[in-house]
Amino acid sequence: MISDNKTLVTNFFTSKYYKNLADFEKYIHPDLKIDWNSSKGFFQFDYEKFKAMSLEMGKSFENMSPEFSHLIEENDKVCARFTYNVETMESQDLIGLADFFSVWEIKNNQLYRGYIMSQPCDDGLDGVLSFINDHN
Repeated sequence: MISDNKTLVTNFFTSKYYKNLADFEKYIHPDLKIDWNSSKGFFQFDYEKFKAMSLEMGKSFENMSPEFSHLIEENDKVCARFTYNVETMESQDLIGLADFFSVWEIKNNQLYRGYIMSQPCDDGLDGVLSFINDHN
């Protein structure tokens, strides 16, 4: 059974938050703070910085489609492991963008505090198969 918090996280990532400001505002708490460790280094985002980055992504990607392998909840926190597949302006083929592991704290039914680790997608068969799993 998927909880309300798990549904909130999956609904955010499957929404068009990167193209639609109303979707962004629906899911993101005004006091948002994100710590993000990426292959490019460490970044911190508040609400405004994350909104600007998200809307900028919407200019490059026609569609972003997450493929979840794990969703784990404890109290008001949800851990999500997923791959983002994207469709660009130049190609309607879905392309693996990056693999993510994130922890989200939920406050007032919105994403309030995020911890994210990401790296470019691994095209190897073992890497791809590791994301084919029932939702936990």
